[in-house]
Amino acid sequence: MANYNLAVIGAGPGGYVSAIRATQLGMKTVIVEKEFWGGVCLNVGCIPSKCLLEDTHLLYELNNSAERGIKTKGLEVRWEEIQMRKEKVVKQFTEGVQFLLKKNGVDMKIGSARFVDSGRLKIISPAEHEAEVSADFFLIATGGRPAELPHIKIDHEFVIDSTDALSLKEIPKKLLIIGAGAIGLELGSVYARLGSEVVNVEIMPECLPGTDKEIAGALRRELEKQGLKIHLDSKVDEVQMKGKGLTVKVSGKFNGEISADKVLLSVGRVPNTENLGLERAGVNVEKRGFILVNENFQTSSPNIYAIGDVIGGKQLAHKASYEGECAVEIMAGHKPYLHRPIAGVVYTSPEVASVGLSEDEAKEKGLNIKVGKFLFRANGRALSMNAPAGLAKVIANRDTDEVIGVHILGPYAGELIAEAVMAMTLGASLEEYQLAVRAHPTLSEALREASLSSEKRAIHKVD
Repeated sequence: MANYNLAVIGAGPGGYVSAIRATQLGMKTVIVEKEFWGGVCLNVGCIPSKCLLEDTHLLYELNNSAERGIKTKGLEVRWEEIQMRKEKVVKQFTEGVQFLLKKNGVDMKIGSARFVDSGRLKIISPAEHEAEVSADFFLIATGGRPAELPHIKIDHEFVIDSTDALSLKEIPKKLLIIGAGAIGLELGSVYARLGSEVVNVEIMPECLPGTDKEIAGALRRELEKQGLKIHLDSKVDEVQMKGKGLTVKVSGKFNGEISADKVLLSVGRVPNTENLGLERAGVNVEKRGFILVNENFQTSSPNIYAIGDVIGGKQLAHKASYEGECAVEIMAGHKPYLHRPIAGVVYTSPEVASVGLSEDEAKEKGLNIKVGKFLFRANGRALSMNAPAGLAKVIANRDTDEVIGVHILGPYAGELIAEAVMAMTLGASLEEYQLAVRAHPTLSEALREASLSSEKRAIHKVD
């Protein structure tokens, strides 16, 4: 039986980053992966979906370029070639992960891992061969999978999940999406640009639950202009086969039937914690299956840690990576975990990016806040890009002058949010945020104007 300092279960963004950091710290490390080197994110999540979003955004831009003096005709969508490019990018990334693990001296095992006890793992290979390893520490980073609904059965042909939606053989004429969160809106955008009639049905009163409501509402209106139909405060009661298609019964604010060729179930994600033998290792989980951890990512078994989607909270790849690095540092007796602002991005067009508290969350906490906004239609760079939709929003604590939230709906919002993350990580005051001189003409100028607007000092708008 091989012995290690650390055994990592799962080779997604949380697991493989943790394994590499552990070897850098001098820990003898093994990583066990059941299916995907690079995890869901690199294989059937973040990376392939962004390929489809980028390619179809280019199509949308070309189809709407006449007002910019660029007239196109005869555009042809070669769906098979779009899929091939996506697979090529995925292959490049996953091979890169394996290369990095090998070069850093991480032992790589393919198979399913199960705890024998709190000090040993059984690894069952795809060929059903069994082996055991022991370790001083264990890190569970097994991620999550698409959630299901008890009354709607996924058959992966007519009723599909997000993984299926990335590799459809044909572009559906009518696509109904249950859910209007990040994944539902991103995939809805992809197929709407390809010519599908897309309908999102969302049970909550606004799309992107958990996002600043003003930003979410503004995005919804932009997507509706692009052809998506979004029914809020509504739920899908039943999906029936009718001829060669589907009939979807919906109740709530929208009440009626909707026909579709495909139904995509996109109602969040659940943790992969079954069949790990957690009970044999003394690891406690809550009723939804999430592993319970303390502030240092330790489970109820002190030498076993867990990070990422399996512990709940924001289910983001970069959050899992950061948590993994912190957990390994703690195991090695180095730096304690430090809370950092974690941004979220939705890659629609325009993009949404947020970090920190929303306006409603700040008010619910009883904070005395000041809020500034600036529309991209007053930003020179955005106008030159023909991307005037959206706004930047900066929220500060009036009592401490600390920047506590930044929310962006606009072009390249996912890149712009990095400056806000840096400012909040360093504990910047609103005054310091205002004093940073941005280049002209750039999109980042909108963030400074928004911060100035919170004190009615904006230059390029009338407050």
